Amino acid sequence: MRKGLFVLVSMFFAIQMSAQTASVNDFKYVIVPKGYDFTKKEDAYQLNSLSKFLFNKYGFTAFLRGEELPKDLYENGCKALTADVQKKPGFLTTKLVVELKDCKGTVVFTSKEGTSREKEFKKAYHGALRDAFKGVEALRYAYNEKAEAEMTHVAVEKEKEVPVEKNIVSAPVSAIPSKSNSFLFNGKSVNFKKEAYGFLITHSDSSVLGKAYKTSRENSFIVQGQELNGIGYFDGYGNLVLERVNPATNKVIVDTFARQ
Repeated sequence: MRKGLFVLVSMFFAIQMSAQTASVNDFKYVIVPKGYDFTKKEDAYQLNSLSKFLFNKYGFTAFLRGEELPKDLYENGCKALTADVQKKPGFLTTKLVVELKDCKGTVVFTSKEGTSREKEFKKAYHGALRDAFKGVEALRYAYNEKAEAEMTHVAVEKEKEVPVEKNIVSAPVSAIPSKSNSFLFNGKSVNFKKEAYGFLITHSDSSVLGKAYKTSRENSFIVQGQELNGIGYFDGYGNLVLERVNPATNKVIVDTFARQ
């Protein structure tokens, strides 16, 4: 009797863990930020370019943030994982870890520490990054198209049940920040503070990144500040999706502020 109960409980927890744990195979793309926090500038030592190269080498479809995106990712930013590389403390050793997060900021994958004992910075960072990517290679990534087809089928069935007006972006009230919330953008934490005009967007050190102004249309914002000028809205996950024009290509690109 006890053995049977133990088996049932074990099966229950296994099912729960399976339902809650996302696989990298459930995501179609990887977005690599322009820079990592520990380097302080864009593509320092060509680490971000190397990250994109290695993701593509091991089966992923990777883009550097700001590059033109495929239509399906443009329409649904949650099809992509966001990459991050973190530097760990080490004496006479460079240690790097690769992370992949979904659009809600949940960590889906963390590599083992990649290490290098090279003294020259670029060689050390490249060596440690390639070592960390051995864990990415071991994933043997293969996109699960069946999972996307099932999600699309569910969405179509729900649309049949509840007619939805096309081209209208909507989000539940709970998805829109009411006071102040933390978001992840380009691998960095930013805050949205509720203001009369909409939201003040600040870095973690309280410096202003931009402002989001409410428009006459529900859940639609005009975002202004530095390079963030565009139109934004909150999706069903509470992420701010920003559509803006890349001045270098005159193409519309999509950025996602992932709610943490």
